Amino acid sequence: MTENQTIAASLSAACLVLASGLAYCASQYGPGVTDTKIKIGNTMPYSGPASAYGAIGKSIAAYFAMP
Repeated sequence: MTENQTIAASLSAACLVLASGLAYCASQYGPGVTDTKIKIGNTMPYSGPASAYGAIGKSIAAYFAMP
């Protein structure tokens, strides 16, 4: 094997090991996520000098709260 082939084989093996680790962790969810629900939130300025933009966040929350 040449040096380039050795490097390519090593990188391929490393990628395979990393990909298998990601596949193992795929069934674990972050906070607010289950098999049937996903919580959606937002961060808006509800006080202070930019509080006028807080109306956008309130309207987004109202839209998702609609039945």
